[in-house]
Amino acid sequence: MPTSTVTLTDGTSVTIDCLGSAPDPTLPVVVLLHGMGGTSTDMTAPGIAYPGLSFNRSVSFPLYRDEGVNLGPPILPAARFYLDPVNPASALTSWNTALKAAGFTTITYTQNGPLIANDVAQLTLLATQVLTTGTFAGVALSSLRVAIVAHSRGGLVARSFLTGAGAGFLARFTSLITLHSPNTGSGVATIAATVAALLTTAATAFTGAGQPAAAAFVTALSGMALNPSRAELIPGNAVLAGIAAAEPVAGVTYHTFGGISTDFARLWADIYTPDSTIPWFIPFVPFPLFHWGSTPVVVGVPLNIASFVPAVLAAPTPLTTTIMAVATSLAAAAPDIAPGFGDLLVADARARLPFSASHTTNFLNHLEALSDPTLQAQVIAILLRLRVPVSTGSALTTLSPFPARPNVTTQYRVTAVDSITGAAITQGTVQVFDNGQMVLTAPLGATFNFRFTARKVTRCTFDPRTHQRDCERVDVFPTVRAVIGAPYGTVQVNTGLP
Repeated sequence: MPTSTVTLTDGTSVTIDCLGSAPDPTLPVVVLLHGMGGTSTDMTAPGIAYPGLSFNRSVSFPLYRDEGVNLGPPILPAARFYLDPVNPASALTSWNTALKAAGFTTITYTQNGPLIANDVAQLTLLATQVLTTGTFAGVALSSLRVAIVAHSRGGLVARSFLTGAGAGFLARFTSLITLHSPNTGSGVATIAATVAALLTTAATAFTGAGQPAAAAFVTALSGMALNPSRAELIPGNAVLAGIAAAEPVAGVTYHTFGGISTDFARLWADIYTPDSTIPWFIPFVPFPLFHWGSTPVVVGVPLNIASFVPAVLAAPTPLTTTIMAVATSLAAAAPDIAPGFGDLLVADARARLPFSASHTTNFLNHLEALSDPTLQAQVIAILLRLRVPVSTGSALTTLSPFPARPNVTTQYRVTAVDSITGAAITQGTVQVFDNGQMVLTAPLGATFNFRFTARKVTRCTFDPRTHQRDCERVDVFPTVRAVIGAPYGTVQVNTGLP
């Protein structure tokens, strides 16, 4: 598993990585670009980059908790509030890990910022000093094609870079894939102060309810909203307009992904069971006792308005009413923060490009795009289609001339193509067998002379009804096969002879 670190002339440390002994020449090297305010760790270890912000929403809890014996019935409807537990950092698969496992060579680095132009200049250095003149594991990187997978604002950096890239580099470039990128801006950037204030209110409510993980999550969102470079993300600003004016770039295939989930964790409450209000009268005790019990109930999903309606109507608490009020105001402020429309920072509609291109919408929030396995599988499927030659594992062979001419020495040629894509297969060996023995070999695609001479053999069949054997003398001709290798293996060649 070779790993190499290269330092650009501006001091940027660039890491090149793959799982094999060397880059796979049939696949493009993938440059991973993180988002605004992030680092390369976003793409290599998201659990470390954003600790405590990935929640396990599939967890369940025991249906009953003994709350002990008390002198009176419960005053409040809930014993406590809590969120889903946080996934350990090791449970998250980074883009770097997922792509390497799929056979790709990856390149990661931390952007300089603060403006898109600064990051474009840095990416240009990477293209000239690493991708054009560099080597990795003995392979000249200039011999490999290139793709970019970019999260959030990294997509804008990539788009701007490609509009100014030289023809030589673009000839090697294959695909740009953006993940939850504000390709036409973010409404959060427009009303950043309002959003930050609302999120601060939510963080205060979570802290007061003893939920530091939830408070940390919304505080992180507030910090992203107030990032100094947010002006470049306001819809319709000059930077975005300038990028769009030079697109699409000829020869580049674009794919965008967006999210419509504002969910990050479920808020649970241990609700007192009805028997907690029933008094117990014990002999010789002059007053009743109450045995409290509770059961876990999902109150709602923070920042998802509709999920809190039943709980607020049934038993409003300061925490639930505050969260619902904040969520309502946020959704009204910008679609980027509205459930079903955005991912907390970027609306799905704004993750699309200002020109026609492939787009996929997932039920993910902005941070989940850094580690979601379904999204990673979708992107890897796109990138694997860039393999050259394209290999589906099914080959179609052809003997020319066809059919073979019995008992006449003739010059033949066997060719092969991928049976799904039609891509030519040039590497392999043709083998001719007669009476179980290999009598000739030739390279796939090369001509060879051969005489298909029949042998007389006796073939018998048994009729179970009459218990008789029926035998006849038949002609058997030599057979031909092509040994192509992985992923195709050995393929029989139809000669047109019996």
